[in-house]
Amino acid sequence: MKILAEELNDLIMRLEAGQLSLDDPEEHHQTPTIEDWMDTVSETYNLRRHREKIFETSQLFGEPTWDILLDLFMAELKNVKMQTTSVCIGAQVPQTTALRWIALLEREDLVRRYRDNEDSRRVYIQLTDSALRKLVQIFYDRCFLMMNKKKHHPPRLSQLKPGTSEYDEAREAILGETLSQIKLRKHS
Repeated sequence: MKILAEELNDLIMRLEAGQLSLDDPEEHHQTPTIEDWMDTVSETYNLRRHREKIFETSQLFGEPTWDILLDLFMAELKNVKMQTTSVCIGAQVPQTTALRWIALLEREDLVRRYRDNEDSRRVYIQLTDSALRKLVQIFYDRCFLMMNKKKHHPPRLSQLKPGTSEYDEAREAILGETLSQIKLRKHS
């Protein structure tokens, strides 16, 4: 609450000083860049690793499926293919355990495995479109928060009332633009 109050006070002071305009057309429905998304996901990933380092164990906070999804989301954002072995290592559990979690994610239609066209011994794993959309939704608010701390102004969307059709349309437009950016990188 204290942080939120400080951020609100900062916004009010900048509004009063004329450093911020609520009617700035550039703020309307501003879409985060791929780099903004990568920063947000990286911060989450790094916080998890820092937590494990401080508590001196990865067993205490084991969430292999979340680790797998985070790794694959970062790979999507970076436009990098992930081999099964790398995904298993990132899960921070024994390989057989990681493979069971990957199989579960596959059954839930969150990831898909596919063989390398040039070397059929290599198997890659990637997020399904459904999982990608869900991860963008999970990180949506956090990404805007981080992006706006860097750019020092709130997106116009934050001034719309959640639950209204205007808010929902703006949010969907931003989600759609983000997914398009990720897919464009995948196909380039």
